[in-house]
Amino acid sequence: MNLHGTNWPTSADEEVYWRKVRADFMIADDEVYLNTGSVGVQPRRVFERMIAIQKDVERSPIRNRAKYSDALDESRLRLSNFINAQPEDIAFTCNVTVSVNMVVGGLDWRPGDEILASDHEYGAIDHCLHQAERRHGVVVRRAKIPPQADDPDTILGAFETEFTARTRLVLCSHIFTRSGLITPVGALARLAHRRGAMIAVDGAHAPGMIPLDLDALGCDFYGGNCHKWLCAPKGTGFLYVAPHAQERMNHVIVSWGYSREGPKRRGNGSLRINDRPFMWGIENWGTRDQAGFIAVGEAVDFQERIGKRRILRRGRALAAYLREGMAATGWARLLTPSRADMSGSISAFQVTGFENLDPYVRYRITVPAQRVDGAHWIRVSTHVCNGFDDVDRLMEALYELRNV
Repeated sequence: MNLHGTNWPTSADEEVYWRKVRADFMIADDEVYLNTGSVGVQPRRVFERMIAIQKDVERSPIRNRAKYSDALDESRLRLSNFINAQPEDIAFTCNVTVSVNMVVGGLDWRPGDEILASDHEYGAIDHCLHQAERRHGVVVRRAKIPPQADDPDTILGAFETEFTARTRLVLCSHIFTRSGLITPVGALARLAHRRGAMIAVDGAHAPGMIPLDLDALGCDFYGGNCHKWLCAPKGTGFLYVAPHAQERMNHVIVSWGYSREGPKRRGNGSLRINDRPFMWGIENWGTRDQAGFIAVGEAVDFQERIGKRRILRRGRALAAYLREGMAATGWARLLTPSRADMSGSISAFQVTGFENLDPYVRYRITVPAQRVDGAHWIRVSTHVCNGFDDVDRLMEALYELRNV
């Protein structure tokens, strides 16, 4: 099935460029991978950088491991420039779940303190909040976001309604994992601060999908994944904590980044621990593989060579092409907002008429799908490792699966 019509949003020259980009990725030739929203695919140069470090370390584990500390700091610097933050304010973590746990588990709470979260948060984050309720007596309130919210003011209003005098922390996803809705994080941060609360953002899907400017957003805490849309090695992420909020943090894991004397402010206002930036100490959880975090810098370089805005335009062009094809079916309902400022490279749909919706075994297409209330939910991620031909193959598979 060829869905290319007179309004096909690309050109032959443009596709020559993107074929070269796609050739850098390690996806098997017989695979269609449309699930960057779960885990990204590494460009070959990122993978090879990681493996080269691992091999070198194994030649002399203690001495060779030590020599990569500067490379780790350089990778952190590249990442900080990419997201417009200071490297001293960033801790490398395994993923956003770890980052959010470091915030919720690292703050001091009193019984009755309230966390205000949306009712669309990722399941692992909901578990974290549930433990805070049981362990610390925290009350978790929920801003009820309409499933088809298509206006930033609707989201802000849902949060505004649930604030109380005891709200201490707002927690919200930057991009909702099930729908791809992009929340107005900057405006939400300003709202939280006006109401005397801090804000923590689950940015699992933002780095590498949309341009990210943490300084402009004004969040107190921001956790991001590098192994999704940034296409860095698996198990790489970060936690950003604004300088004014770092002193409120406690170590969730106490290791060599801890000091019995506690952190101290320098004359320039920076918080230090063991004469290192505080955030570099709070990330010290003992021995872990440096190679993946160092290769994050290579992933940043790969994306910067393409350009953040060009990556976003490509993801949205593929998403628009998919959404047009799905709208023509009569059996697919778009769950993702169509507004440009509220939608990126994730497209979620409710589809009806399927007995089985697993296009992998027969078609080698990877997309997450789930049966919900007699229909199926399906989420399609369109990134720079994909092309319009991938969308065509998915559409063909869906038509055939529905008619089985």
